[in-house]
Formats: sequence, C-alpha cells, structure tokens
Amino acid sequence: MNQPRPWFQWLLLWGLLLGTWWGAERWGPAAPWLDVTTTLRPLQPRLPRAIATEDRASAPFVGASQKAWDFLDTLELDLPAAWQLTGSARAWYPLRRFFLQLPEADQRRVEVYHWGDSQIEGDRISKVLRKRWQSKWGGRGPGWVLPLTPASNTAIVGSLKTGTVRRNSGFGRGRKAEALRLPFFAVNDVSDTAIWTVRGNGRSSLTHKGWTWTDVWSQDSGTVRLVEEPLASSLDSLSWSHAPVMGDLALTLSPQRLQGIFLGQPHGVYVHNLPMRGSSGTLFDKISDADWMQLKAAHAPSLILLQFGGNAVPGIHTAQEARWFAKRLANNIRFLERTFPGIPILFIGPSDMGKSPSSFPGLPLVVDALAAEIASTSALHWDLQAAMGGPGSMAEWVGRGWASDDHIHFTRRGAQEAGERLEQALLAAWQSLRTP
Repeated sequence: MNQPRPWFQWLLLWGLLLGTWWGAERWGPAAPWLDVTTTLRPLQPRLPRAIATEDRASAPFVGASQKAWDFLDTLELDLPAAWQLTGSARAWYPLRRFFLQLPEADQRRVEVYHWGDSQIEGDRISKVLRKRWQSKWGGRGPGWVLPLTPASNTAIVGSLKTGTVRRNSGFGRGRKAEALRLPFFAVNDVSDTAIWTVRGNGRSSLTHKGWTWTDVWSQDSGTVRLVEEPLASSLDSLSWSHAPVMGDLALTLSPQRLQGIFLGQPHGVYVHNLPMRGSSGTLFDKISDADWMQLKAAHAPSLILLQFGGNAVPGIHTAQEARWFAKRLANNIRFLERTFPGIPILFIGPSDMGKSPSSFPGLPLVVDALAAEIASTSALHWDLQAAMGGPGSMAEWVGRGWASDDHIHFTRRGAQEAGERLEQALLAAWQSLRTP
C-alpha cells in the first residue's frame, strides 16, 4: 500500500525558507556588494560608436540639425564633476535626441514636464529652464496652469472674479482618489459659474506673455467660454486659437472639474511646473491609463524631470528602509519608461537638508539608495546635494540667503542658483554628446 506523500512537511519547509528570507531582508544588514558608498561610480556621457546596420530608419541621430551644433560652439562650460549628470550608457541616447529637438522648436512643440515636491513650488527652478530655452528656441506662455495651487505660480497673475473654486489633490493629507488626474495629480472643482482672469507675468519672463492657444482639460461635461470670444476661433469646445494675449484673458467656467489649462502655442519650448507638496514621487503608476494616453496624444513630453526624495528623508532610519523607498521610486521611473518609450527621464535630488550633516540621519541613506536604484533604470541622475556642495552645504546656502531658515527649502534666489546649475549640467551633457 502506497504511503501518502508528505505534502504538509514540504509546505512547512517552504514556509520556513520564505520566512527566513523575509526576516533577513527586513532586519538583516545590507550585503557588502550593496554598499553603494564604496562601489558606485558615476558614469559620464560617453556614447559608444553606432554600429552600421541595414535598417537606417532606426539610426539614432538621423537628421541632426546644424543649428544644434552651431549653438554648442558658443558654449564655454567647465563644470565641477559634482555638477554633472550621471547614468547608465543606455540613458544618454534619448537625451541626445531631446537636445536635437530644441533647435527645431520653431516648427514643433517641445514639452518638458517638471514634477517635484515643494522645492519647486511657485515655478521655482522650472522657470530658469523655461525662460532661457523659450528666449533661445521660441515659445510663448507658461504651459500648464490651474486657478488654485498651494503656492501661487509666479509665471502667471490670476484672479478669481466670481464663483467658488476648490482644490482637491490625489496625494498628501486629505487626498482623494478621484482627484488623482494629470497633469497636476490634483484638480480644481468649480462649484458654480466662475470667472477667472489670467495674464502672463512679464516680470518673471517676457515669454510668459503672448500665447496664442488656450487648451482646457475638464471633466463632468463642463463648459468654458472666453469672455471676448470673437477674438478667438474655437478648435473644439474647450480649445481656442486666438490673437497673442498680452494682457488679461478671462474665462467663464461652468460647474466642472478642471484638470489643467494649457497656455501656449502650437510650437516652441514649454517647461511645465507641476509641484506635488508632500509627495515622494511614487504615485505615477497609480494614474489611470486613460489619462496617460490623453497626455501622450495631445501634449506628449519630450523630457521628464522628476525632483523628489526630501519628503521621504525624515521617516527613514535604516539602509533597508531607504532601499525600499528607492526601489518604489525606481519602479515608477520604469513605469514612465514603458509609457513613454524613448523619452529621456532625469531624476533630481534630494537637496541637502538641516543645519548640519547629522540633522537628518536618513539623508545619506536615501541619497545612496537612489543613486544605486536610478542607475539600474534608463534614467539619468543629477545629485542636487552634490551640486549644492555636498553634505552640510545647506547651512552655507542659508548663510548666503539662498535657502530659508527651515534649512530645507530654497529661497527664490537659491532656486535660481539651483536652476542655473541644472541648466549648465544639461548643456555640458549636450556638449559631451556631440560626437557619438
């Protein structure tokens, strides 16, 4: 008579094995090969020579504009190593394609999405790239805006004349799942008929004025009407082509849920400032596929900037916790890579924090973990703490008036400095990528 197989013993053995593995992963020390502080080395933009193939349509840099190379000849950059972009070899090709689009922005729209935490609120850092690149390559208008944001966007001057508008977000405290919509991960709910006026802030940049295309993304079958509609030709019920707006543009809004209002042109460079106060950048894969497909069809990104990490630092006390956070963020980067194949992604941050290097013990753990995980993706990395001057540099920035007394957030002058260093890092990468 056959004896029954010891299934229970096998299940118990597997349970013990999995339990031991989970315990070691949860509480055990990091393996020596995961010590990124000693093993990780930054990779510089050195592209391998392209291999000739029969399929010339897939050649990476066909049709490179001479205007791009002429522009590079005017640059004189000598960046410190700490300011330079790093990344795996496969990360540089998409960035080079993006650079070659900039000189062609007089014929097409080149959109840069800058999602980040409160460090970029109020159009900080994003403004530097938009102002420089629109002045050089063309484009009028601030890009995506909303009537209500936690911190006023200095790219525009807006005023709610009548009606009630409330902001709801899909992240942070009091988040609502239905408000997790692109491009802001938040919405403005119009309760009754409202009139909102908006104009470009010329004091921030003259290129913020003069946009000729207003595109409204809305839900709930709401209607939007330009107050002086005879000046515009309607492309559809929520999109208008009109004369350059140098003063106020007034919009009448019926009850609806606003996702965003694009102020721009059919061509030019647009750097969208999309702050997410309190977020750590791990919600991109929670957005509905329909929203991503709409963005891809109507306002596809040419470059994605992600600036996160500071909100995770205070709650992290071990290297394992830092790795968990970094892996979650890296998975969100991979989600964006799958959604927008061939589009370069640059991760920025976190900045230095605290009055001394010991103020936030989790900061070096997060910085190291992010550096290791981002290197495993196709994204590039700009170490903002290193670009500031390294651990302890926040105290110096506060002393210069470049950061506020909380030793966390930049002042507008500091954000300008950070933005200029970021632009120089990007332009230096462009020079390095000139010869494949």
